[in-house]
Amino acid sequence: MSRQSKQFAVILCLVAMISFSLWPLWKWLSLKKANAALIERTRAAVEKHPELKPAWNIAMEDGVLTWSEAKEILEAAGEKVDQEP
Repeated sequence: MSRQSKQFAVILCLVAMISFSLWPLWKWLSLKKANAALIERTRAAVEKHPELKPAWNIAMEDGVLTWSEAKEILEAAGEKVDQEP
């Protein structure tokens, strides 16, 4: 294996390791928790439309309702959601 091939492989491995190590940090920074009013509004929509209960259960598996999850549920119920806070 030539020296150039080894350097290329090392650089490729470093880029891959950095990408995989930064992924959890990116996910943590990009998730926004829904505020209390939006959570209550979503809960009321789920009670009004029982077919949305599976979506609610999936969204609450981690114990936190994110803004994007609440938006999906409310839009499925036919309600309009304001822009992200």
